[in-house]
Amino acid sequence: MRHTIYRRAIAILVVLLVFAQMGQVAFSYHQKQKEAAEAGQDTEQKALTLWYTDEKLNGYLVQAAADYKEQTGVDVTLQLVTAVDYIEHINTASISDLGGPDLFVVSSELLEKARLAGLTVENDSFTERELSKDFPTKAIDAATCGGKLMAYPFYFETCFLLYNKNYVDSAPSTIDEILDYADNYEATEATEKVENIFKWNVADIFSNFFFISNYVNLGGETGDDPTQVSLDAQEVKDCLAYYQSLNAFFAIDADEVTTDNVLQEFIDGKTVYTIAKTDAIAQIDAADGGYFYGIAEVPNLTDELSTKGLSVTNSVVVNAYSRERDTAKDFARFVTYDKATELYTMSEKMPVRLGVNYENPEMSVLLTQYENSVEVPKLTDLSNYWIEMEIAFANIWKGNDVDTEVDSVTQKIMSQLQAAE
Repeated sequence: MRHTIYRRAIAILVVLLVFAQMGQVAFSYHQKQKEAAEAGQDTEQKALTLWYTDEKLNGYLVQAAADYKEQTGVDVTLQLVTAVDYIEHINTASISDLGGPDLFVVSSELLEKARLAGLTVENDSFTERELSKDFPTKAIDAATCGGKLMAYPFYFETCFLLYNKNYVDSAPSTIDEILDYADNYEATEATEKVENIFKWNVADIFSNFFFISNYVNLGGETGDDPTQVSLDAQEVKDCLAYYQSLNAFFAIDADEVTTDNVLQEFIDGKTVYTIAKTDAIAQIDAADGGYFYGIAEVPNLTDELSTKGLSVTNSVVVNAYSRERDTAKDFARFVTYDKATELYTMSEKMPVRLGVNYENPEMSVLLTQYENSVEVPKLTDLSNYWIEMEIAFANIWKGNDVDTEVDSVTQKIMSQLQAAE
């Protein structure tokens, strides 16, 4: 009996000691949590998720995520998703229990849509000096909505003129000069491969739009002002009439031509001049033909009718639903600014950040073209404009009346804008 009582006492004492130790551990843990919170430290391991739609970014983003984790300890999960209903997908995921991305890469024409869905947070991560010194105004405008910088400018796409230096020494300032070259062209042994003086994808709105872009207003400088829309100036019609006249000289089949075929013919030496997009340079260089090509801004049509290229700016947006906004902002800056000098070599994407050195010095022309371009507007009510104008360009190339085509597109788009007021 005495031994039983003794054993029970020992057992109770052991239990009390265990609870005391547990209490001390718990107190120690919570005390550290409290002290860390008071010191402004986050005691839980941070993690971010970034969504994007272009697989060419894979290598760059994977390396950026690894470097960021090494520097900060923060894990970044990368998710390549479909571009179909991209903003809708982000919105649905963000309001669900599973949660959406902390950040996402988005093109400029979808930024306003993201803002209206409540998916954006103002970019306050750059100083005024950094913005003015390290980014072109075009990139800042592209990332601005409602008068505020709502994204982190990342990379751009635009169109420009390529010419074969084996055939011509310099770029023309107008398409009239290309026509003069065609009129006076004489085949030689050096030009035996040439099949086209000037060829571009006449079925692609991005390649065609430079013909009229200087004379349309698509929402003002930042592309989000519905009161600044003008689509049918007389100069637009004059430019399209000029565009139509080129079919008699170059006879490009709009039903057969493709961007890939046009570029391949240029690489093969079959074309003297072409209109290309920024990703074309990497494809040409991969063919290992040397720097036989020259890069220039898109030429004016005539001395009276001037042009501007079309551009799209892709930016990183911090999701307003993110629970790690500050960390997400820091990573957005890291991806678009700190590591931007590595973007082209790892993804073939042209960073908007200034000061990047390229192996081919002519690459700087692309940035100049971008700065002098017309940005695809953010206004959601203009989204159908590109479809309508692509159809109009095709019809005009085939001989349809210019005034009728322009007036039809203008009536449709302006009606949509008025209905949205």
